[in-house]
Amino acid sequence: MTKKIVAVLLAFGLTLSLMACGNSAGAQTGASDEAEEVRTEPADEADVPEAQPEEQPAESEGEEAAQDAAKAVENASGGADLTGKKVGFSALMMSSEFFTDMSNQMEAYFTEHGMEYSVADANGNAQTQIQTVENFVSMGMDYIICFVVDASSISDSLIKAREGGAFIIVIGTVLDNKDAYDVCISISQKESGVTEAKMAAEWIDATFPDAEDGSIEVGLLTNSENEDAVARCDGLREIENFTSKAKIVEEHETTQAEGAAAGQTYAEMMLMNNPDLKVILTYGTDQGQGANEAVMKDSSINSEEFAVFTVDTAEFIRNKVKESAEGASVLRGTVMLGEGTPMTCYYLMDGTWSERVKDKVYSEECIMITPETISEYFPE
Repeated sequence: MTKKIVAVLLAFGLTLSLMACGNSAGAQTGASDEAEEVRTEPADEADVPEAQPEEQPAESEGEEAAQDAAKAVENASGGADLTGKKVGFSALMMSSEFFTDMSNQMEAYFTEHGMEYSVADANGNAQTQIQTVENFVSMGMDYIICFVVDASSISDSLIKAREGGAFIIVIGTVLDNKDAYDVCISISQKESGVTEAKMAAEWIDATFPDAEDGSIEVGLLTNSENEDAVARCDGLREIENFTSKAKIVEEHETTQAEGAAAGQTYAEMMLMNNPDLKVILTYGTDQGQGANEAVMKDSSINSEEFAVFTVDTAEFIRNKVKESAEGASVLRGTVMLGEGTPMTCYYLMDGTWSERVKDKVYSEECIMITPETISEYFPE
């Protein structure tokens, strides 16, 4: 099944934000070839639509075929019926637009599929997250999805939740204690940064084909709050390996709590210190948003020769990637982590994708999203 069909499902399920979607702070090794497929159960004979009359116009047949295909994908789940089941999302930090957007997507998708959805904000605090998990257990949650603040401290609470009957999904981090979860959704954080760096290198080579080695100045907005964040940023630094034209000239660390404002402030500092800067690579969506705003407000910059890149596909980031094609943004690409968090969680919860889970880990791929490819995954 093509990624376009997967995107149809994603768009249908996420009606709240047009679908608009990894550790901490945003990111989620490449997935196996199996991740290109969505398994379906054969339809009963009674479900097979009646054949259309032969005289029906070809155009109408094509439209109905497209609608049937979309319907088939939407009903692809061959797993358990989750109608009425309770699912809780323990978010890392709801003050971040990234997690707000992720929660909105989850709420839209899960309620569309008949589930009861709740979200709890850990506010970047490990003890607060432990309490949110305990509260979910008290609420009788059937499923708990956790974007962990601190992998070393959350395991005991998750073990108790599982003992109480909850199915635990951990996003972005593979916990050492396998008794603490049913499945971890994992993406190589290093690979997410490497994919962003490759995307930026391709843009540099296309935009400056005659540039000399080391002549295209690059700035980095990084994060080192945890091992996953460090790994992703190590991937960003590989841009110099993907194009000889690139040279990293300045780097600033930010934290998840600082948000877009810090991204904008640090980007402005880099632009002041490096008037010839052409590219900014950012750790996550908030930093990407801030960097884009800093560049767009600087009238001295030729926006056609500047690019910002980031990771994750929150709605506001997708919009900026689209706008870059018309010159209204310089955020020219982002990295999509897997096929969409809500859909992935649902198919793991109902068992449809159980065959994709290896040793309690579901591995997703990193996908380049640019103005040229975004419609393939997020159709209008």
